[in-house]
Amino acid sequence: MHIDRLITCRRQSVCAAAFLLALGLIAAGCRHPAADGDGGPGDPSPMRSPDTIVVGYSTDMTSVNELISPNTALHTALHYFMLFMPLLKEQPDFATGPPTWKPLLARSWRFSDDRRQLTFELRPDAVWSDGEPITADDVYWTWQAQIHPAVAWGSAVIKRHIVDVEVLDPHTVRVYFDRPYANQLIDVAGSGVVLPRHAWSALPFEQWRANPQWFADHLVTSGPLTLERWQPGERIVLRRNERYFAGDPPSYERLVLLVIPDENTRLAHLRRGDVHLIEVMPASAARLAGEPAITIERYPTRQIVFIAWNHLRPPFDDPRVRRALTMAINRQQIIDTLYHGYALPTATWYGNDTWLSHGDLQPLPYDPQAARQLLAEAGFADDDGDGILERDGRPFRFELLTNEDNQTRGDIMVMVQEQLKKVGVAVDTQLLEFNTLVARELAHQYDAAVSSYGIDTSFDLSGILHSKATRTLNVMSYSNPEVDRLLEEIQAAIDPLATKPLHLRLQELVHRDQPATLLYQPQRLIAYRGLSNVEPTPLSVFWNVASWRLEPEP
Repeated sequence: MHIDRLITCRRQSVCAAAFLLALGLIAAGCRHPAADGDGGPGDPSPMRSPDTIVVGYSTDMTSVNELISPNTALHTALHYFMLFMPLLKEQPDFATGPPTWKPLLARSWRFSDDRRQLTFELRPDAVWSDGEPITADDVYWTWQAQIHPAVAWGSAVIKRHIVDVEVLDPHTVRVYFDRPYANQLIDVAGSGVVLPRHAWSALPFEQWRANPQWFADHLVTSGPLTLERWQPGERIVLRRNERYFAGDPPSYERLVLLVIPDENTRLAHLRRGDVHLIEVMPASAARLAGEPAITIERYPTRQIVFIAWNHLRPPFDDPRVRRALTMAINRQQIIDTLYHGYALPTATWYGNDTWLSHGDLQPLPYDPQAARQLLAEAGFADDDGDGILERDGRPFRFELLTNEDNQTRGDIMVMVQEQLKKVGVAVDTQLLEFNTLVARELAHQYDAAVSSYGIDTSFDLSGILHSKATRTLNVMSYSNPEVDRLLEEIQAAIDPLATKPLHLRLQELVHRDQPATLLYQPQRLIAYRGLSNVEPTPLSVFWNVASWRLEPEP
């Protein structure tokens, strides 16, 4: 279940529809004529300019319209931090408490006494990049688009408790809920950007998915940048929005996202000074560490890399077996070998650095002897002396899958195969094309898979751990009635602070059951030169992109 491609934070996507689109094949984009002198794909030289930032990125976008785009880190950055704005901006302060919000399109908000109504006052100076005002009508129309079945937005489920949106005046909008609950503000203000009705309503909702490039050809923006041109598969050229109203416009004139799929090529461009910033893998960071012109910065993520066990297939239905497999896997060795220390072991799906993380839980130890004992208790023994355990005459052999385009996960499979062999478990590994893998996982036609999950800052784990979610993200088919009850109590609560005891108990139960083997919580790495004020957060590398500054290099 490779939901790292799906879930970056709850504001961007949580449901299975986006999961199925997660690979995000490149669609046709703007057909603007190329500027004179443009180089070929991956050539940054034409972009060299004292007022242009160039970022080397591995993938391209598919649309400027969030509602018809797959949820990837790039789309999140473009939609939420560059081109558009939600009503409020989430702050990356969830390590010490529930995340807080700052005004963005909305300057204020208030709940009714019964918390069934939420009213927003919009900034009177908010305008689109073409000078048209941003109004409550845009907010209402955006909600209509988000829930329209023909648009089929992957995160429409987030809006399920909103029963109506009312325009009170051009700068006041009121949202009505079917009941009060803790995540009301998140579901409205941070889940989806506000879209331009005057520019995009000419295309009926029923035609949106068939015309992804239309939105770029009719684009107006509210964020710090706007689109100058898009050459699919090559580059996205963004230009400063001179009408940006939520702060000072960027000090640079352009930001170019150069599509460079190969990491070695990105590294070469960075070393030469052709690009200013790239994301790097741990091994590459070690190679760059001694270069004085390059800054390497690590930042935390909310991603957990794990092995999903299919509980519908014995013996993975037995928690003793799942605990044994976890204890037979040397997770620290995987971290040291593949991540060069840029990852942390974790005992909880919440990660190690959030306000709800259970500080007293520790990962199960690497203990092959204890693993063999648990397997013996579950009825496994090497009766024929071939080194592979059997039960009821059947050898303990299973197939471990992952996606073929992720070298690190392929390496993880090889290491796990060798480690489990030492306790008498035979592992056959297979790399699959991403969509094929997703289909097998959702159909529960697999034994085990190396996967990842990124918890959002609502800390709602019902999508992956509730027994009713087995048709979507709970591909493990994990089921525990007490876990279900706790998840439902958390969802129904109004005060997030009051839910902490529920979250802690939930983590204890899941840790005991070991529905999956949590391998590590990776850290992200960027390398850059000639830039200042770059502040990556778990929400995005581009969280404060409007404040980046070009600096002269020696």
